[in-house]
Amino acid sequence: MAIPGLVKPVRHGGHLLVDGGAVNPLPFDHLIGRADLLVAVDVTGGPSPHPTHAPGGFATMFGTLQIMQGAIVAAKLKLYRPEIVVRPAVDRFRVLDFFQAHAIFRAAEPTKEGLKRKIERHLERSTPLSKEGGG
Repeated sequence: MAIPGLVKPVRHGGHLLVDGGAVNPLPFDHLIGRADLLVAVDVTGGPSPHPTHAPGGFATMFGTLQIMQGAIVAAKLKLYRPEIVVRPAVDRFRVLDFFQAHAIFRAAEPTKEGLKRKIERHLERSTPLSKEGGG
């Protein structure tokens, strides 16, 4: 993630570009009508403030970005809902926890298994087997 303010914008084709997550953190809308099954994986999460201490400047900025992204995703999902939307339990991780990738993947494991079952159910409903033995 190229966090605006931490990562310099890039010039391309006469435009100045920042991370697309700033305006479209769950870009499933680019695939509407172009896929048989649309799966959206929302990892925007939300800030997990300390129960007794106020967050510092960076934590407040990153938490605010997460809140804004969550609001964008919620508004988009009111307009159009993909066939499957999953939200891995990754809220306890912070925006800059890049080096905790293994822990993040472990935390998302139950969601991955549930997603497999949802996709299987969808495929079973949408591709009936041939009555003549096998499909």
